[in-house]
Amino acid sequence: MAGDTRPKIVVVGVALLQLRFRVPKLPEPGGDVLASSLQVGLGGSGINVARALSSLGAPIEFVLRRGDGPLDRLAQAELGRLGISVRGEWSDAPSGVTIALVEPSGERSFVSAAGAEGQVGARDLLCADLGHAGFLYVSGYELLSSPDLEETVANLPRRIEVLLDPGPRGASPGSLGRAWRRADLVRMNADEAQARSGTADAKSAAALLSREGPPVVVSTSSGAYLGTQGRALEIAGGEPVTGDTTGAGDAHAAGILAARCSGLSLADAVAAGNRVARASVAGEAFGPGILQALGGGANGLD
Repeated sequence: MAGDTRPKIVVVGVALLQLRFRVPKLPEPGGDVLASSLQVGLGGSGINVARALSSLGAPIEFVLRRGDGPLDRLAQAELGRLGISVRGEWSDAPSGVTIALVEPSGERSFVSAAGAEGQVGARDLLCADLGHAGFLYVSGYELLSSPDLEETVANLPRRIEVLLDPGPRGASPGSLGRAWRRADLVRMNADEAQARSGTADAKSAAALLSREGPPVVVSTSSGAYLGTQGRALEIAGGEPVTGDTTGAGDAHAAGILAARCSGLSLADAVAAGNRVARASVAGEAFGPGILQALGGGANGLD
């Protein structure tokens, strides 16, 4: 964005073809289910975060391993349309494909086949304009696929605020240790946080996971818990809405990052993330104004 003096948000991730089917239920083994609709577009945590940040007016760079093929040209065209600056190396391999099956409740299941985007690593991140970066988003999908990427993230200058989203693959206790210790904020959903902490509820998970590390945000259907130094702050997000939850966690992360980039406190940034995620699930358009629409509410530390 011309004239924008805010530090850049660097997003490390993937952009791959996504086929999204709306189904009445998941098929049984050997079964056949007729989908009510099919959407074809770009998916993956990286492009989801980058797309939401673009809608929020944030200054961003998207780091990915670019492939060779018609799907990659589709990805480059959409990124260009969104005005997103892209950095990273090129691969001779084509990009991958992911299939999302979305049930009436909004819950979704994925089947993915990795391609060039799965090769993203340290060399791609080092192509970014890190000298003007103030924030970085990275997920467990990429870190677990590329050990050299985790090492590079772990050694980033402290002036760069790192948001780590471990995802389901990084929810195992002890995984992503270097990235976790370097992170300035860890964002997880309730299932992931409970699996990592061994606790039975999101609030306890947020508190426990934050005891000896960075603050931890655990998102729920009605908001989030912000764990800091072993204590949990509930940040309300309004009544749960019914809709497609695909990318809701990515929208949550984007809202937090955009709000932090705009100078909001961590608690206010989480509240902004709640609003962006809620709008995403409801299928509502959102823009920069959603970051200032405070009033979601926060209940005191326990």
